[in-house]
Amino acid sequence: MNDPNGLVFFKGIWHLYYQYNPLELVAGHQAWGHAVSTDLLHWKHLPIAIPEMTSGPVTGQIFTGSAVVDNNNTSGFFNGVPGGGLVAIYTLNEPTKEVQNVAYSLDGGTSYIEYKGNPVLDLQNPNFRDPKVFWYAPGHSWIMAVALPRAHQVLFYGSSDLKNWSFLSAFGPAGIEGFQYECPNLFQVPVQGTNDKKWVLVVAINPGAPVGGSINEYFVGNFDGTTFTADDGVARLMDFGKDFYAVQTYNNTPNGEAIAVGWMSNWQYTQDVPTFPWRGVFTVPRFLSLRQNPTQTGAVLVQTPLSLSSLRDKTLFNGATTISPDSPLTISSQGSSSFEFRTTVVGGDKGRLNINIRNGAGEQVTVGVDWDHDGQVYVNRGQTAGFSNPYFTNDFSTWESNLDHSIELHALVDRSVLEVFVDDGVQVCTSSFFMRNGPPTEMQWQAENSTVLVEHLEAYSLKSIWR
Repeated sequence: MNDPNGLVFFKGIWHLYYQYNPLELVAGHQAWGHAVSTDLLHWKHLPIAIPEMTSGPVTGQIFTGSAVVDNNNTSGFFNGVPGGGLVAIYTLNEPTKEVQNVAYSLDGGTSYIEYKGNPVLDLQNPNFRDPKVFWYAPGHSWIMAVALPRAHQVLFYGSSDLKNWSFLSAFGPAGIEGFQYECPNLFQVPVQGTNDKKWVLVVAINPGAPVGGSINEYFVGNFDGTTFTADDGVARLMDFGKDFYAVQTYNNTPNGEAIAVGWMSNWQYTQDVPTFPWRGVFTVPRFLSLRQNPTQTGAVLVQTPLSLSSLRDKTLFNGATTISPDSPLTISSQGSSSFEFRTTVVGGDKGRLNINIRNGAGEQVTVGVDWDHDGQVYVNRGQTAGFSNPYFTNDFSTWESNLDHSIELHALVDRSVLEVFVDDGVQVCTSSFFMRNGPPTEMQWQAENSTVLVEHLEAYSLKSIWR
C-alpha cells in the first residue's frame, strides 16, 4: 500500500482508504483498500472498496483521491437516504490519460457505485491526478484541489453537485518544484494562542526533495473560495526525515480538526524494503495547527500525534536523572518492540546526547541532540544491517535552538518505524529502519563531552492495536 485516500469521518466511523495492490508487493493494479476505526487507533480491515477497472470500454487503475459526506444530497445520489452518504472522487489512470471520476456508496462506505457520467474532469492529459475535495461553507460549494504534476501546478475547481466542475484558479509553480507535484491538500488549521484560522496548502514532491526522493512541502496563506494566496514565498517542509509522503487530512471531523495521516516510505526504495508478506505502513494520525515561530519566517505547521496513552502497557521509566559521559542510562523495553518516550533534556553550550534505540546484536537507530552545533536534533539509522540501498540514506537533522538549551523530544517506536516530534511537533522526523537481528529491545541514553540534565522522562511499552 502507499498513499492514504478518502480519509473521512461518517456516522461515528473513521474511514481510511488507501492505494493498494492486492496481487503483488510492488505498486501496480492500484485499487482502494479500506480500513475502519472508532478511535483512530484500533483498525479493522474491510474488503477492497473500489477495485481496479479491468474490463469494459474503459479500464484503468484507481489512483489517489478523497471522500466527502454529501449530507444534503447535492449530488442526487442519495434520494430518500437520511443524512446522505459518502462520495469518492479519485483519479482513474487510463492507459493514455488520467481523468477524475466519481463514485458513491449506499452501504456506508463499504463499496462504491461508479457514476455513469464519468469522467467528471478530463483534460486529455496523461498527468492530471490526486483530487482532494472538501465542502467550502462560505461559498456553499465543493472545492477540488488537483495536481497538474509536470506543470508544477495545483488547479482549483468548484462544483455545486460533485459532478459538474468549473475551473477557478491555479497555484504554482512555487516552492520546491522537483520533478512533479502530486497529492495536493488544502485545509484550514487553528493558529495557536488565537481564535484565528489559516489555510495551508500541502504539495507532495516526487522526486527531487532536498533529502532525496519524495517529500511534502506546504504553504501558509488564505483561500477565498476561488484562489489560494500564499503569505510568502517560503516553501516549508513537513518532515526532516525521508519517510513521510502523500499526506492527507480527514474530511468531516467532529470538531473541525485537521487530522493528517501520511504514507511512511519513499519512492526511491519503497519497492525493495525487506518486509514480507506486505509492504507499506502509515504514520500515527497527527493533529495539525499553526504556531508563530520567532526563529523562523511566518507561521510553522505543528504536528501533534494522536495520544497513545490507551495503548500504554508497562512503565519503563518515569522520573528525572542526570547523564554524564561516564554514566549512561539503559532502559529495557521489557520484551516489547513498540514503545514511546517523552522527555525534556537540557545541555550547556557544548556536548551531545545520543539516545540509541538498539537490539541485542548491536544494531541501533540514534535520536540525538548536539549542543555543539546550536541545538541540532538528528536521527541516524545507519547502524542497522537489515537493508542496503544507495538511496536509503542514514542521517537527518534539523535546527531548533532554544536560549535555555532545552529540547523536548517525543518519540514513537514500532518495530521498524520511528516518529520523532521535536518541541511539541514544530519539527518532525519520520523514518523507517530495518534490523537484521530482531527488533529493538532497549534504549541507551549516552552523553558526550558534557553532562546532560534529563528534566523529566516518561517511557512506556505499547500494546498492539490489533485486538
